[in-house]
Amino acid sequence: MTTSGVRKVSEKTLAEMPEVTADLTASSSLSFRRRQLLEAAGTVLAGGTAATLLDAHAAVAAGTAGSKLKEYFSILATGEALFVTFYSNAVANHQALGLAGAELNAIKAILVEEQIHYHFAVTNGGTPATTHFSFPHGAKTFEKRALFLQTQQLSEELTNGALLAWIKDMASMGQPRLAQIGGQLMQVEGGHRVVGRVLLNAEPWDDWAFGPAALDSFLQVPDAVKAHGFLSPRSGNDFAFHPVSTNFPGVIHRRP
Repeated sequence: MTTSGVRKVSEKTLAEMPEVTADLTASSSLSFRRRQLLEAAGTVLAGGTAATLLDAHAAVAAGTAGSKLKEYFSILATGEALFVTFYSNAVANHQALGLAGAELNAIKAILVEEQIHYHFAVTNGGTPATTHFSFPHGAKTFEKRALFLQTQQLSEELTNGALLAWIKDMASMGQPRLAQIGGQLMQVEGGHRVVGRVLLNAEPWDDWAFGPAALDSFLQVPDAVKAHGFLSPRSGNDFAFHPVSTNFPGVIHRRP
């Protein structure tokens, strides 16, 4: 079965979505750092103080930290684009998946939350590495309820593990507020996992006392996601990301 068997998702563009096209590597290049240090050294030789050179070192460190954070937000943006794509296709094919009423409403709410998360990532400098994704079961993911829910559980477990690594990394980088925001995101994604277990009629619905620490670093996320079949689009298994409207009054706390 190919993707042609799945109904196309609406390509409605979110008007407020920012266009982020910055180069991921520019601010962290070696030549950039050397140039800043040389300029600072010239200031000192011309009669500046030792503090000027220390300030230059601090500026370079800040630039490097900013580049690292951009890498983190870009990984986050890629993941959120993936899950907007996933839940968009679920909504578009809700009849085939047997989703209606409260079940469909819950999936629509999750879709909006993922779009809000994507908006947060790109607003903070993230750029998705790709806007085309694959799924472990291809087009059948959106034709068979069992495969959809199996994929949903896998994706949310990967997301929760990724965000736990984000929190650890941000704490190590001296970014307490970003670590806290990672917790805010993880709290919501954990709820998404439970929604899937409810749809599965799993017993009990909530079965984690502690979230598994699956990754040592958030930077391992792309490899982990690819290894599970989400980042290898090809003919018959190529799903494009399209932003969706966040006009859904039931979703609250829209900013961290």
